[in-house]
Amino acid sequence: MAVPETTGSEEKGFSIASFLRETKVELKKVTWPTKQELIANTIVVMIAVCLCAALIWVIDTCFSVLFRMLLQ
Repeated sequence: MAVPETTGSEEKGFSIASFLRETKVELKKVTWPTKQELIANTIVVMIAVCLCAALIWVIDTCFSVLFRMLLQ
């Protein structure tokens, strides 16, 4: 069974200064992407968004045509 980690801040209450200090420590642990990784991931996301938008457009157009045929 996992034991929750205690930082001692639960006993003192909330402090903005300690929150900002802990945030800074945690951000130093982050592995930030390189410029090349960032560009590659951005391109992948843009392609995925365009494909999803195109798929929704095609499905919407098909339904529109079907409903027009049914209502005529």
